[in-house]
Amino acid sequence: MHRLTTIAMILLLSAAALLFSAALPALAAEKPAQAELTKNEAVSYYFNRSGDEIAALRAEGFGYGEIVKIFVIAEMARRPLDELLGENRKGYGWGTLSVKLGLNPVFVKRRVDSARRELDISVRPAVPKQAVKK
Repeated sequence: MHRLTTIAMILLLSAAALLFSAALPALAAEKPAQAELTKNEAVSYYFNRSGDEIAALRAEGFGYGEIVKIFVIAEMARRPLDELLGENRKGYGWGTLSVKLGLNPVFVKRRVDSARRELDISVRPAVPKQAVKK
């Protein structure tokens, strides 16, 4: 009886391996389509923004990590993007601006980190801007 159970298990595992190997090419065929999604398209889709808007921010010198931060702050503060960019051009950093808008920087950071992980966007250490004196 024990030998029969062992043989049945071997046959069952062999059949499962055969089914999995048959499905493997179909799964591999889907991967390249997902990999073709550019960072610009991924950020656009994630935040429901136009690709032109992201391209304009990239042309201004913002990296994808910073663009994610800008969109998260705009979303959380429910403020237009132009307003945030204007404040940033005046010298306010994104953390200072978050506090000024009444947002908790810890929650902003968590949301930014989560979006970056989902979008697979790594962040390099930023060069600090001069702080704005109040």
